[in-house]
Amino acid sequence: MFEREYKMTVAGQLFRHLGLQMYSGAVPAIAELISNAYDAMARNVSIKIPTGRPLQEDDEIAVTDDGHGMTFDECNDHYLHVGRDRRGRQAGRTEPYNDLEPRRVQGRKGIGKLAAFGIADRIGVRTVKNKEVAHFALDYSELTRSTDFADSAGYTPESLQDDDQPTEEVPGTAIILSRLKITRRIDAAEFKRSIARRLLVLDDSFRVYLNDSLISRDEIPFQFRVPEKAGSWETCRLPDGNSLEWWAGFCKKTIPDEEMRGFVVYVRGKLAQAPWFFDLSGGVWGQHGMQYLTGEIRADYLDDPKDLIATDRGAVRWEDPMAAPLKTWGQSKVRDLLEEWTVKRRRAKITNPRVTDYIRRAEKLPPRDRKIFEQVVDRICSIPQLGRDKDGKEITDELVEFAYNALTNRSFLEAVRRLNTAPADDIAKFNEVVSEWDIIEAVNTAHVVKGRVEIIRKFQAMIDAKAKEVPDMQDYLKKYPWLIDPRWTMLTHETSLDRIITKQFGGAPTKEAEGKKRPDYFCLGERYQTVHVVEVKRPGNRVGQKELDQLRDYVYFLRTRLKDGTTADAHRRQTIRGLLIADDIRSRDQQLADTYQRDGVLDIRKWHNLLDTTEALHAEYLDVVTKRAPQDDPRIQRIVKDGIHGAGEPD
Repeated sequence: MFEREYKMTVAGQLFRHLGLQMYSGAVPAIAELISNAYDAMARNVSIKIPTGRPLQEDDEIAVTDDGHGMTFDECNDHYLHVGRDRRGRQAGRTEPYNDLEPRRVQGRKGIGKLAAFGIADRIGVRTVKNKEVAHFALDYSELTRSTDFADSAGYTPESLQDDDQPTEEVPGTAIILSRLKITRRIDAAEFKRSIARRLLVLDDSFRVYLNDSLISRDEIPFQFRVPEKAGSWETCRLPDGNSLEWWAGFCKKTIPDEEMRGFVVYVRGKLAQAPWFFDLSGGVWGQHGMQYLTGEIRADYLDDPKDLIATDRGAVRWEDPMAAPLKTWGQSKVRDLLEEWTVKRRRAKITNPRVTDYIRRAEKLPPRDRKIFEQVVDRICSIPQLGRDKDGKEITDELVEFAYNALTNRSFLEAVRRLNTAPADDIAKFNEVVSEWDIIEAVNTAHVVKGRVEIIRKFQAMIDAKAKEVPDMQDYLKKYPWLIDPRWTMLTHETSLDRIITKQFGGAPTKEAEGKKRPDYFCLGERYQTVHVVEVKRPGNRVGQKELDQLRDYVYFLRTRLKDGTTADAHRRQTIRGLLIADDIRSRDQQLADTYQRDGVLDIRKWHNLLDTTEALHAEYLDVVTKRAPQDDPRIQRIVKDGIHGAGEPD
């Protein structure tokens, strides 16, 4: 007979994994505390947290509810019993309280109470029940210092209770988090949206407030919704016999908040799967359509009787046979929704009043031209990526207008017709039409370049005169990148990259604009091409090492971030380079500036030659286009004679 015995111990470090590493964020940690209040039959939960500024270590976060509270014995037997499954009683339902019917218990694993350790080192608990006060604190450092909890002593929380005298306070529980580990500024609106996204149970019987402001589950406006009625759900039975409820909606514009895109899966009214598209990539148009799509699914069977929810309540264990049918259904449903969205979006664009107006005008065109125009309109309206430009104008409308003008323009129309009628083997005819096209292109380019040069000169004059109405340099360069370089015409403002930099650095030195401070940098880029982090300094200001190092830090951080796989594929393929626009570099820092330029980190443009260079590059571009056309044509000779300095318009 063996006298030795085996023994299992629990290390204090376990609580590090259950708290800090699983709930490292204010929203998931506080959502767990709200869920505990729901299970305690609370009607109201109040969250007090500093917002709108970076958090300090000595700040506190309070989550208070009016639930049934706990006695001293219940604190020991229930709350401080880590891993306790409270669903064993009343078939997983609470007892009636607060004039409320029993609720389905959300908690199951018995570790949600440790979530607060993800954001704070100290958890204070003050709870009232049956006129009895229980008040104690859990200390993260003390808890994780213990080597094991195998002996009977376990961990002894700090008692904060002065006496055992009865109290007249109403029942309820207050959780006070102190010695905070998080410092990031919490945006109140974003926090409320994220909490609402995690909990389906927010209604008149369970109200949650952030700093006295109600958190509600209001739906965002949709262009298309299934089912159509706001707040309604569809029921579906899966092949395995399990039932679920769902709804989906497409916004008219892309959804900027990633937490709002995709489908959230809820179990017992609580988030069980963070927003996702069931592992679908979507394809070219599908990927774009996913930026407009959001939805929710109720699938309570995922943890009854078998628990398929990951410990941190962030994902379902989809590899389990019980969860697989839902994943298959979800993939099929997303594909169907994206296809339906493409058809509906096309129909909506074609029936847009402005597009309809041009279709009506096209009825006066010759039958062949009208057919061509209708085909072009149908193709334009079928492209789901076309939304609005930076000025809020519908890109579809502008393209339809362009197509109409192109067909009604005699020169363009004649060139297109001649090209269509030219036999495939008639090289001479083909060359003739292409030459005419080169002339048309040169004439139109001359219009564009001359217009731009006038803008450049006016911009330069306003800078030199230091007029009161001098435009905001940053806004102009952001909106018209060709003021920096005509090759940048197609570059767009990468607002998502702006946010990545701002989130990391908390904003750069700023300038006042209408009473608000804004970063003095912005990102310009093109898909799969170079992204330029542009930092703009006011004319007249000299810069040095501080500004150079600042821009270097932005570039290095963005390069690293785009390689780590957390950003979109298009961004990961982009190269990053800085551009500093200033009046001059301090002489003592010129060597550093040269080094950064030589190493490909950044470029430097000075205000006094920026616009001169841009004007010269536009002249070169016009020269290249003009030289492609026949030089004996009178229209080309007129362009060559006038150049970009001529006052007259091209013929």
